[in-house]
Amino acid sequence: MRALQARSGLFYFLLMIVILVIPAETKSTAPATFFLPKFEALIDQAMQEKKVPGLAVAIVMDGKIIFMKGFGVREVGRPEPVDTHTVFQIGSASKAITSVLVAILNRDQILSLDHPVDTIPKATVRHVLSHTTGIPSSGFNALIESGIPTVDVYKEVKETTPDGLPGEKFAYHNAVYSLIGGIIEHQSGLSFEDTLQARLFKPLHMTETSSTWDAFISRPNRVSVHTFSKDREKKGKKRKVNNNQVHALKAPYRQDYANFPAAGGYSSSIHDMALLLEAILGAHPDVITPRDLDAFIQPLIHTPDQWQRSFAHRDRITETHYGLGWRTMTFGEHHLVFHGGWIRGISSLISFIPEKKLGIVILQNAELNLPFTLSMQFYDWILDLPPKQWIK
Repeated sequence: MRALQARSGLFYFLLMIVILVIPAETKSTAPATFFLPKFEALIDQAMQEKKVPGLAVAIVMDGKIIFMKGFGVREVGRPEPVDTHTVFQIGSASKAITSVLVAILNRDQILSLDHPVDTIPKATVRHVLSHTTGIPSSGFNALIESGIPTVDVYKEVKETTPDGLPGEKFAYHNAVYSLIGGIIEHQSGLSFEDTLQARLFKPLHMTETSSTWDAFISRPNRVSVHTFSKDREKKGKKRKVNNNQVHALKAPYRQDYANFPAAGGYSSSIHDMALLLEAILGAHPDVITPRDLDAFIQPLIHTPDQWQRSFAHRDRITETHYGLGWRTMTFGEHHLVFHGGWIRGISSLISFIPEKKLGIVILQNAELNLPFTLSMQFYDWILDLPPKQWIK
């Protein structure tokens, strides 16, 4: 009888622990073990349905890396797998890394956010990072992609008449953003790449990340990039797309944006991007702290482009802004910070919720929005939000 009472007492003691502890863990974020197998299965299914050759994913929870994995292959039609050290071009996610570097230099009083930009009257570093210099962006991507010398693109920036005062309105601008690279070189006394290596990459042991084209193209474990073709069936005089006949095709690398590294020229592995995200969320205060970044991830200016793209998701995304090198959105009730990258043949996204110390990075070797939709599905599940199908 006493043994039965003892066992009964132990049962209720353990039950009370379950009642008291588990709701505290699941009230705002579900434990990783609840969703990771489901999330992996979703990734596999989405890649198969969308014909994505390869991608890599890393997740940080409570400021620590809890998941890191490569999926698929580096090149369609070849067997070499994507692993955690496979290097991808990351496109405009480069802007977020540049922002972290500026935050470090700003903290160390090497580069002030109020430092003037000689190329643009009355503009400062703050305006460059927030895309609010007043220089219209129309036509500049075409100049970059034409392959003309960088100096000629910057000359065109200098000769362009602003359509407003700095700080007044948002105009996403790769050429103008890249000006920050030259300013960093002038203030640090080092090349842009050497400053990145000394201040950020080496301290975080990000040995697979660079802002130079030569570093990317020399790495044997790198992805090829892919676009998609669609076979079409004739139907009367019109041609109908058969969505079951979508094929990933290897495409030429884009080297042109590598000439504007601060805005779009970086390459990295999911291993290194996980280290960066972990640091952003507080794991390496000797390198960067959340306080250093706080001013950079606050919403500063409304972003009409992101607002229009998120029109179908007003049940989740209720505000969209740009900070200093980072996009922000109100996702449910959460402040979500992110930046994507998209150039021919690649897509990437780094994102995090600061107060949760929670984030995800996805790098992909195909020109498709899967990194964004997978990331949003991840946040839905882990935040236990009402059911929503992001991937369609």
